[in-house]
Amino acid sequence: MDHARIERLLRLMLMLSSNVDYTTPELADLLEITERSIYRYIRSFKDNGFVLEKRNPNIHKLLKMPLDEIKLDELIQISSEEAFILHTLLLSITGGSQIHINLEQKLAALFDATSITEIIGKKTAAENVRILKKAIDEKECVELIDYESGHTMKVSDRIVEPYGFSTNYADVYAYEPASGICKTFKITRIGWVRPIGTEWEFEEKHEVIDPDCFRMNGKESIPVTLRMTLMAKNLLIEEYPLSMRDISYKDGYWLLNTDVKDLAGVGRFYLGLSDQIEIIDSPKLESYIKRRVRKDLVKFI
Repeated sequence: MDHARIERLLRLMLMLSSNVDYTTPELADLLEITERSIYRYIRSFKDNGFVLEKRNPNIHKLLKMPLDEIKLDELIQISSEEAFILHTLLLSITGGSQIHINLEQKLAALFDATSITEIIGKKTAAENVRILKKAIDEKECVELIDYESGHTMKVSDRIVEPYGFSTNYADVYAYEPASGICKTFKITRIGWVRPIGTEWEFEEKHEVIDPDCFRMNGKESIPVTLRMTLMAKNLLIEEYPLSMRDISYKDGYWLLNTDVKDLAGVGRFYLGLSDQIEIIDSPKLESYIKRRVRKDLVKFI
């Protein structure tokens, strides 16, 4: 079995059925194959009963699956290592939500993968979400054990008053009495959650936190405008779906006009695709990028 070819076919199937309109050159670049191979795969889809819509000479969309059932369990074999990687990817994407649990259960049923079943049975982020939700409903404090902070780069225990979740349960919003600050804690960075049986004391200090489209929080509101190529626009939407609300098309380019709470998120995105993006009328972002570049250059001087 040509595993590489099957992987490319599955990836192409996902791309053709996604909300992003990939051109044929973009598909070839992302899959690291020739445009001729892309067209050959598309013909193969059509020959096997798939319906595709040709939106322009370079964009095709997959509309529906063939009538005959595809037996994926015969097509793909999953090892223990691959099962663990699938679990980790699902967890990072869905943040321990019910969607994540459902997908893992379906994978376990479809592939009869003992390794996936065993992973589901362990205490994961889904259990932490359940405990946090109960604490929120009952207005009780919890202790976040072994929380891995992305800011301090330290692992510590935090006693907090949890009061809300972000989209897809990726983060929990909580007031930390020790610091006197409302913070956002990523579910995947929590070792486990321990109820401590005490009620909230600072409910009046709980703030509703609305992250920007790059999932960054803060009290600032910094205007940012980016002019992007089609590739940059598609990658932005794939990684940060909420950005779609602030994207428009003008003169052959896509513009992102939005406000960010922290420059780190948009900064990382720009630095990864600087040849595909131009910063427009955003002096604070330009200054941030210059500082980052200078700091990185020092490492190599």
